[in-house]
Amino acid sequence: MDVSLLAVAFSFLAAFGFASGTILVRIGTQRVSAPTAAFFTVFTGAILLLIMAFAFQLQAILALQPIAWAWFALMGAMAYPIARVLANSAIIRVGASRASSMSSFQPVFTLALGVTFLGERPNLLVGLGTPVVVCGLFLVFISERNNRGSEQVFSQKTLGYLLALGAAAAFGSRDVISRHVVSDIAPPLAAAAFALALGGLMLFAFTHRDVVNTLRSIPRRFTIICGLAGLVLGLAVASLFQALSLAPVTVVSPINASNPLITLVLAHLFLRRLESVNLLLVLGVLLSVGGVIMVIVGAST
Repeated sequence: MDVSLLAVAFSFLAAFGFASGTILVRIGTQRVSAPTAAFFTVFTGAILLLIMAFAFQLQAILALQPIAWAWFALMGAMAYPIARVLANSAIIRVGASRASSMSSFQPVFTLALGVTFLGERPNLLVGLGTPVVVCGLFLVFISERNNRGSEQVFSQKTLGYLLALGAAAAFGSRDVISRHVVSDIAPPLAAAAFALALGGLMLFAFTHRDVVNTLRSIPRRFTIICGLAGLVLGLAVASLFQALSLAPVTVVSPINASNPLITLVLAHLFLRRLESVNLLLVLGVLLSVGGVIMVIVGAST
């Protein structure tokens, strides 16, 4: 298989994993707080990826240079104590489909950072696809505003969108760093596993009391759902890092940002009791995905 096509396949696999994980997080956070849900998802994902990394890349792990661990810690800090908590908080406030839609803004950050720090030069279609994604996100936001009528601008819903954008910025920055790490420092699976593990340790330092209280007082099924979400999200992270090892971040990130469309379909199927889907939301997500398609076409030319 052509390397670029393999990168696209891993990017879409990551998108499906992130979408599925988002749906599970939405269900779990009905009773579990956002930081604690983030810990459970990171913890179970880290265990799975560590087992896979030591099983398949033991020699590469033993050969890692000390600087690699500093990069892993930085990636873990940006993606998990920061981005994952912001993302879960946004899901609680605006729902899985709308919070996930904001992740399509991630290519804006990765495009700017990839060009600035990695010297990547996307072609015309890749560059045009990013603002199309942004236009789609505007429609998503308008769809929520339309439902809220005369609510104050700085409402909990608006805060949810801002949190989701913050998560997109943090994940986008992590992706740029990850591209450097998996290209020159460490294999993708090992990088994903240790970033998750170190991020989980940081999260536990902040959330250990809430984690213990949750295990004691919350029905076990909600923590199990968060743990299952972690397994799915862990595989998504591994797929994303594999894609980043094969293609520029300005290509991988927009393709991965197609996950809102998948999330929208899954939310319609499984979250009808918790979330509503209207026409503007659907149009916004479709426009965002259209921008992603432009990126794919641009990446293949």
